[in-house]
Amino acid sequence: MSRYKQRAQLPWFRDLAYFIPLLLLVTLFVCVIVVKGSSLLFCLCVSGGMTVAIAYWGRRLGISKQWLLFFQFLAIALVTSTLWLNFLAEPANAQFFKKAEDFFQNTLTQGSTTTDNTRTAISLVFNVLRAIYLLYIAGSLIGIINAVRKDEDWQSVARIPLLVIIAVTIADVLTSFIVGEPNK
Repeated sequence: MSRYKQRAQLPWFRDLAYFIPLLLLVTLFVCVIVVKGSSLLFCLCVSGGMTVAIAYWGRRLGISKQWLLFFQFLAIALVTSTLWLNFLAEPANAQFFKKAEDFFQNTLTQGSTTTDNTRTAISLVFNVLRAIYLLYIAGSLIGIINAVRKDEDWQSVARIPLLVIIAVTIADVLTSFIVGEPNK
């Protein structure tokens, strides 16, 4: 018997193909765990357990090898994508006119000794503007939903709020071009 036939008859060599997704995932997660911490170890355990459970139940139910690999890759892809979405998720701190607010806080408080009251007043003004904007969007959304429910022309109802959203976004972008980075 040749050496290749002996190797092909060994059960661990044949079954190694089923665990390649698990081995790839273990390698990925070990690298990330070293960098980020133990919370990712939970995702490693979940994905490993899912892979082993799919292999076990797939063999007991008589699912073909191609479908087993497909389901294992699908499970690993779902866990990995959830992990990376959680890993990469950071607060956006996206606020309209944040650069303008920082500019006014830094510019209007230069040379004065009472900077806290001025900064608080500027923050209050910009937060009130943001609240009014959000309330307008919410009210417009309710109007659009009502127009859809009544089978009216919802596109004409949605046109003006959409123009307001576009105008505020363009104004925010232009403000950041004019103001630039605030002095820290």
